Amino acid sequence: MKKGNRVLKTIRRTIILLLILAALGAAFYFGFYRFQLKAGNYGVVFTKINGWDPKVVSPASYRFEWEGLLPTNLSMSVFGIEERRTELRAAGELPSASAYAYYLEGDADFSYDIRFNLSYSLKPETLPRLAEHDFLTPDNLEGWLRATEDALILDAVNFINRKTTDESYMEKIGYNYRLMEEDLLKSLETDYPDISIASFVPTKVSVPDIELYKEGKRLYYDMLEFNREVKRAAMERAAERMVEESAKIELLEKYGAVFSKYPELIKYFGIYKEEGAGLIEPIELPDLSR
Repeated sequence: MKKGNRVLKTIRRTIILLLILAALGAAFYFGFYRFQLKAGNYGVVFTKINGWDPKVVSPASYRFEWEGLLPTNLSMSVFGIEERRTELRAAGELPSASAYAYYLEGDADFSYDIRFNLSYSLKPETLPRLAEHDFLTPDNLEGWLRATEDALILDAVNFINRKTTDESYMEKIGYNYRLMEEDLLKSLETDYPDISIASFVPTKVSVPDIELYKEGKRLYYDMLEFNREVKRAAMERAAERMVEESAKIELLEKYGAVFSKYPELIKYFGIYKEEGAGLIEPIELPDLSR
């Protein structure tokens, strides 16, 4: 009898152990994920318990997610990441180009046209952060990329325009536009850490003659200084004339007061000299209509 009880206990223990192993196997089976993602696709896992998983899911990856044991707790957003291509272009004229060209012989052209082909892609490892903070989803990914691309192009164009018209910067790089290309690439990589730039190739670099531009600028400012000197001299002469005429008017007023008080002096001195010239030089009144 005792032997039969021992057998029954052993059977029970075995059954319990098997049930435990089955439960553990089921938990492992349902909690172990083999994510079936195509090449170029990346997933971002979200669970209601822990929120966004900071580790992105790569194609053909294996992970154990115990949160998946809870019904409807785990979900994954799949993003298709591919390389994109766009053109960066900056075109225009150097500052005051037409004003400086006026003082140079020939038809000086101070316009520039610079173009680059840019290939880039979104960094997969940034997807969890973008999904959490920028509310990035597979549905709005294309719009997000287009907005980023527009901002990137605008910043690149502004960079080229700003550097091209900065004489101190251009002198520092020795007017080597290849060095500007390197600086632009560094600037884009710093300002847009979420993207990876695959290639950055200039397709057109049309730039003006900087030395000729500087000569036109020098002549322009020389002419401005000359005009200032001419105007200054004219104003000084006009001021001197006004002082002289004011003195003559003051003298006439004094003569008038004296002759009004002592009219007999008119006969004594006479208004005119013998040769017919007036005692006082004629007065040139200023033109107040100007």
